[in-house]
Amino acid sequence: MAEFLGMVENGEFRILEPREHCCTVRLTKLIKPSLPDSAANEKHQIDLSEDEGMAIMVEGALGKEELWVYEAKVTDRAGPILSATVRKIFG
Repeated sequence: MAEFLGMVENGEFRILEPREHCCTVRLTKLIKPSLPDSAANEKHQIDLSEDEGMAIMVEGALGKEELWVYEAKVTDRAGPILSATVRKIFG
């Protein structure tokens, strides 16, 4: 499992740190299947609508195709001040 810091934008998670994984992904509670199953992933997708515009910390496993973070768990949520700071630092 890895830890990712990012921002929620348009209901998706934009990874900011670690920088080598800078991409926008969706989060699913599902354990990574051997074959990508979009319908199953979406059924177990984590709703980030309440975190829109905020910085969050996520633990999970980034898939090779970098579309989903599997076994995702939001471990921390920043408030408005810290979210603005993260946005400014990672711009």
